[in-house]
Amino acid sequence: MKKYLKSILLATILIFAVSCEEDQDVEAAISTDDYSMATITLGPGVTTFNEKSEPVFVYDIMLDKPLLRAVDISVIQTGGTATLHDDYDVVNATIPAYTTTGQIMIMIYSDTEVEGTETLDLQLIPGPSLANAFLLNPDTVYPSLNLTIEDYVFCFWTLDATDTYGDGWNGASINLTSEGTTTSYFNDDPDGVLGSETVSFDIPVSDGADFSFEFISGDWDGEIVYTLTAPDGTVYSDGPSPSVGVITSGTQDCP
Repeated sequence: MKKYLKSILLATILIFAVSCEEDQDVEAAISTDDYSMATITLGPGVTTFNEKSEPVFVYDIMLDKPLLRAVDISVIQTGGTATLHDDYDVVNATIPAYTTTGQIMIMIYSDTEVEGTETLDLQLIPGPSLANAFLLNPDTVYPSLNLTIEDYVFCFWTLDATDTYGDGWNGASINLTSEGTTTSYFNDDPDGVLGSETVSFDIPVSDGADFSFEFISGDWDGEIVYTLTAPDGTVYSDGPSPSVGVITSGTQDCP
């Protein structure tokens, strides 16, 4: 009789235990509800551009609450033909402890190589340390960025700037104005030693761009001689005491 009662009691306990398990919802071992959420916003800017403009893309990062330790967010390349450090660079974000803001910067470089149109596919990620993935709310959205980089098509003019005395051009210069920008070139006496000295420049001008080269007078024009060679081989040379004003102008048609 005792064995029979014990069996009934044990069966009752098991049925009750199973019933409790079925009625209760199992909660996650760790809740992420209180984790800080990051909002990541890209500043204004076009995603198809000529590399000559050297744009900088900025992501602003805002946490909804500060953390007790620093958190990093970085960028990885997931595709495209652009090359890190040659065509672009990235400054990753570190949000210090007890603060809520940070920035990521993606900087595009212009170069003098003929590369054709390039693409660049980037993805923001937590980290690079794996631990950073567990500091922010897992619902945080990490955006991607897809860029099209058009090649800077140009050709070189060559300027040989001579100072016959050897103390530099003393305020004189040859100025290039192209696409609304003026750049000055001059002999700045790089070695500091008197005696005739020539400084050479390779000057890029965009294909199809307007251009104007102009000689600007200085204090001792009688010591100045220059030779300016166009991409098609045409030579413009003057000095000592070069004529002040426009040397040549037009629209660049690269050969």
